[in-house]
Amino acid sequence: MNANQHAIEPIDIGQIIDRASWSVPQKLAIVITTMAMVLDGFDNQILALSIPLWVKVWGVAREDFQWVQVVGYVGMATGAALFGVIGDRRGRRPVLMGCVLLFALPTLAIAFAKGLAPLYWLRFIGGMGLGGCMPNATALLAELTPARHRPLAVTSGIVGIPLGGTLGGFIAAGVMPEQWSSLYLIGGVAPLAVALLMLLLLPESPRYLAPRPQRREDFNKLMARFGIRLDPTAVFHHDSSANSPKASLGPGVLFAPALRRDTLALWGAMFFTLLSFFGVVNWLPAILDQAHYPPPMTGTGLMYFNLGGVVAALAGAACFNRIGSKVTLGVMALGAVVAALCLSVIAFDPSAGSTLLLLALTLQGACINGVQTTLWPLSAAVYPTDLRGAGIGWASGIGRLGAIISPLVGNQLLALAGPHGYFAGFALTMSLSLASILWLRNHIRGKH
Repeated sequence: MNANQHAIEPIDIGQIIDRASWSVPQKLAIVITTMAMVLDGFDNQILALSIPLWVKVWGVAREDFQWVQVVGYVGMATGAALFGVIGDRRGRRPVLMGCVLLFALPTLAIAFAKGLAPLYWLRFIGGMGLGGCMPNATALLAELTPARHRPLAVTSGIVGIPLGGTLGGFIAAGVMPEQWSSLYLIGGVAPLAVALLMLLLLPESPRYLAPRPQRREDFNKLMARFGIRLDPTAVFHHDSSANSPKASLGPGVLFAPALRRDTLALWGAMFFTLLSFFGVVNWLPAILDQAHYPPPMTGTGLMYFNLGGVVAALAGAACFNRIGSKVTLGVMALGAVVAALCLSVIAFDPSAGSTLLLLALTLQGACINGVQTTLWPLSAAVYPTDLRGAGIGWASGIGRLGAIISPLVGNQLLALAGPHGYFAGFALTMSLSLASILWLRNHIRGKH
């Protein structure tokens, strides 16, 4: 290396992106990623929407599906941790596309299932794809977007999950039991089209490309698309945590002294929030069906639950830059506790009307979904680039452990305490999520 090379000052590509304008290709990436996450949310929730239909068509009990749900969530936890790390090593874009295909094909295959047996392995494989989408989508959106727009950009992508659940509830409300396979045909074919769109238009993360000399040509082309011109000989900082080793499959690197407390707090918040979220999603359609609400209500209840989450997630992301993430997440978690307590005393009686019930479900969905979706931009802010996929992936994987036990917890709550005790139980889990959020140290600070 000559003297001139020694004199070259390394460039922080993150600072360049933060100072630059928010270009059309960057915004288009948010749209495409959001489309993928909408279908992630749709495919994630159609099992719960299908259970009342399968009970009628196949003549099986609701409880027979709890282990199908568990196996699917095990796949999601596995995929989140595994593909988050692979995304750090191989790039966000190809891993995200691969995960979309991984949940699309098994979902399509379920449309032709004749009974419970094939659902176990199809939901496990599809779950791996569903779980792997989240950390890579979050990391990609965070690394493509200027800092001033990052919370809104990441949340806009992740809010696709409750939006997909809303779409699923809307479609399911008009599906007759014998038409159940149409849900899986939609959930399988649509992601294949989005994967093709991603192949053609979705960019790779510039933070991933910048420190890799073998990808310099790709990096320069990408920066030109963003309207950013750089010296071809520029040397870039590799955004990494101090003295951290290269991301590995294990979570040990996330417990360095500077990261340990935030890692534990994120894991706690993710675990209890996803336990609460999937606890409602898993059995809400079945609860409404058993309470003898008319069939459209089983999909409508879940649709309102998710629709509230779409609004709250976007509002929460907008609040991040103003009042910070601690207050924003804390208020939403507290709101989820209050909404769950309200649902624990509301009568599940069709003759009493559904207005109050739907209002409470909307509020609970708003608050739980709001916390869930806005935890992702917070997670992206906690970890540096070389650990971001692993950090988000492991947080997601631990959160999915909450999802894994949610069918079993929910089934036991229903058996022991009925619908009212069921929702009271999830008031407790959201209280524990609130405590984790307040313990987290490295929050996004607001401007005011």
